Amino acid sequence: MADGRSFARAPGQRGSVLGGCLCGAVRYRLTAEPKVSVNCHCSMCRRHSGAAFLTYAAVDRAAFQIERGELAPYRSSADAIRSHCASCGSPLTFVFDAEPETVWVTVGTLDNPDLAAPVENWFVRDKAQWTRLDTALKAWPGPPEPS
Repeated sequence: MADGRSFARAPGQRGSVLGGCLCGAVRYRLTAEPKVSVNCHCSMCRRHSGAAFLTYAAVDRAAFQIERGELAPYRSSADAIRSHCASCGSPLTFVFDAEPETVWVTVGTLDNPDLAAPVENWFVRDKAQWTRLDTALKAWPGPPEPS
């Protein structure tokens, strides 16, 4: 990953990482390392996932390949499109209109989510109050500031 940690690949995955939805209708492959992996605590990610936060890994669009099925897109705001499985509803991706060449993949849908451990927390001002943050991870009150 961009933070210097290795993005280990499981045996038999031929240099790529696989993932997919709950029902198996959608399967995808990542052919490159994520740029970063983060926990997002914004209200939209909480509602989209039905969880306290959603963990995403950013990959170049060219490295995200659908192997089976199709993504069902949903314009969740004026700035982004979220995609899910049309059959089971698993949240799969997020794409900002301003960054169409980056696909944010939901880490929980990776066959091995340990391959993309988060390094930051975003929108911590919006987190559920009972959520305990890992203090080893950088925390942003809102979106991260450009580097």
